[in-house]
Amino acid sequence: MSGINFAELEQQFVRDRINPDFTWRPYDEYSPLNELSTSLSEARVAMVTTAGAYLADQEPFDIEGPAGDPTFREIPSDTRLEDIQLIHRGYNTKQALEDPNVVLPLDHLRTARDSGRIGSVASNIYSFMGFIAETDPLVDDHAPEVARKLKADGTDIVLLAPA
Repeated sequence: MSGINFAELEQQFVRDRINPDFTWRPYDEYSPLNELSTSLSEARVAMVTTAGAYLADQEPFDIEGPAGDPTFREIPSDTRLEDIQLIHRGYNTKQALEDPNVVLPLDHLRTARDSGRIGSVASNIYSFMGFIAETDPLVDDHAPEVARKLKADGTDIVLLAPA
């Protein structure tokens, strides 16, 4: 499998089937505007996943639409992993549900808090469904809304758990 550029294959897939002008938005540099202002042992840490996680009383992500689903689900951080549902068009959610920590390492985040490695866990985790071919609604609306919520909750660090 070495030598295969999966990002190029995915980009071409989206161009061929959905959006001929699709290009990736690179974010390759650390932001000088967001330096950590506290020690890790005092930091409030949030998690964002692209695993397509949601709760039974929430609407599942749309896995049928050709442009993907740019919306998010807000899940309380104290939710038990066995109460998390998964839906995604890009990976086998049945296997991930055998150990949801693979795509949503919430138990590990809680362990880091309980052991004093981090200060606290943010009130909510935020879940997206990682296939989003039409990224404008995500970049313009949904991601900024999540960022506002994270800031309002006093989050210092956000961990991304991609699926």
